[in-house]
Amino acid sequence: MSDILDEQQLPEEVRQSVEEAWPLFVDFLKKKDARVTQARKIVLTQVFSRHDHFCADDLAAQLSSGLNHVSRGTVYRTLALMEEAGLVRVIRDTDVHAHYEHTFNHPHHEHMICDKCGDFIEFSDEKIMELITEACKEKGFVERNHRIVVFGSCKSCADE
Repeated sequence: MSDILDEQQLPEEVRQSVEEAWPLFVDFLKKKDARVTQARKIVLTQVFSRHDHFCADDLAAQLSSGLNHVSRGTVYRTLALMEEAGLVRVIRDTDVHAHYEHTFNHPHHEHMICDKCGDFIEFSDEKIMELITEACKEKGFVERNHRIVVFGSCKSCADE
């Protein structure tokens, strides 16, 4: 598959993540009898180039023109497949608006979302993780994954 996207111009950490994640995604796509396309690689590369919480519309707008044009439908379908493959995670805000973040090679964390400005704040707390593990053990539940999203006001908005 020839690369339209010049991966050599990507920052080293992004290029390395793409080089590790792409073969995993290709294997996943083949197991699902889904097509392996350049457009899907472009979407994956753009996702791994971001270090924020983004919505599919923003990504689709970013990829809607230029040499690396990818259709809106392809962006949405690829994000859904990447979520199923465990490469991205969806976080829903109070409006049930989906935001994404890539999870490959990133430590697990939770989110706080400001109701006023929409900021996402990431946090990780070992005590919370231990409580979840303990609760699962007590109930005989085998955890596959979990998400905690706390809604409220960030420091800036709370001070207003």
